[in-house]
Amino acid sequence: MMLLLQWLVVILCLQIEEAVSTDSKVPLTVIGTVGKSVILPLKISSDKIRTIVWLSHNSLATVDVNEQNSHIIITDSKYYGRLKIFRESNYSLQINNLTTEDENYYKGQITIESQGQSETLIQEYFLHIYEELRKPQITVNFTGPENGTCNVILLCSLEKEGKNVTYNWISLKDGEEDTAYEGPNLTVSWRPGESEPNFICRVTNPISSQRSQPIPSSGLCTGASSRNYVMLIVGIVIAVVLCVAIMVGSIFWKKKRQGFIQYSPNNVQQQGAATEGNTVYAQVNHPYRKAATLLETSAYDKLI
Repeated sequence: MMLLLQWLVVILCLQIEEAVSTDSKVPLTVIGTVGKSVILPLKISSDKIRTIVWLSHNSLATVDVNEQNSHIIITDSKYYGRLKIFRESNYSLQINNLTTEDENYYKGQITIESQGQSETLIQEYFLHIYEELRKPQITVNFTGPENGTCNVILLCSLEKEGKNVTYNWISLKDGEEDTAYEGPNLTVSWRPGESEPNFICRVTNPISSQRSQPIPSSGLCTGASSRNYVMLIVGIVIAVVLCVAIMVGSIFWKKKRQGFIQYSPNNVQQQGAATEGNTVYAQVNHPYRKAATLLETSAYDKLI
């Protein structure tokens, strides 16, 4: 008895799991391109369809189906002139002139008649919208030579990247392509004169792929060497100018110091002493001495 109950429990759990998996349907992934068209397909026999209601954020359109013809009533003004129904494709919905704002969940509620009874089926979609990529741009950064080795960082970028973009660096050697690295940046090192492959950056998203122009490694090394040579010349010129300025300043300072010593008071006294040693005399009239001579003459006249 217990064994029978266990089997009943197992069968009941399997039925519940099957019912849950049947109800929880994964939306169909649909990919569209900006400015182009996309179709949300219906996988139901068209002779059973009576009405279709398309929804996203809200109701987009309602399709009334009959044997002679079918017509669509657009209920969202954002989709005026952009929706089309394909009767030959089970009334699948086409959206024209796609924009990035059209990326969203979509749902079709389909009413069918089978054996005189109506039934509603649901098909769900997720619409991804991508833009076509443009050619990538390459930026070259020199990190400086080390021990005669040329070190370069290549940066691959897009003016407008978008989503789900992958970057790959492809090396071209002997006419063959080989993926060297994945990612937008590539660091390369080699010695000038060595045989190195050219590089191409490839960008890819789910709807498009673009490549850059080949980048020759030899040209990059030449550019680095030329740049280093120019920097060396500039450094030598600056050093020569500084040396000349220091020499001129030193000479000027020495001349100025010699002139200061030549015209100092101590130097003048030394020059006077040297002149007296050479027996050069000068007559000096002292005012007080002249007055004393006049007094002596006047006193002598009174005595006489």
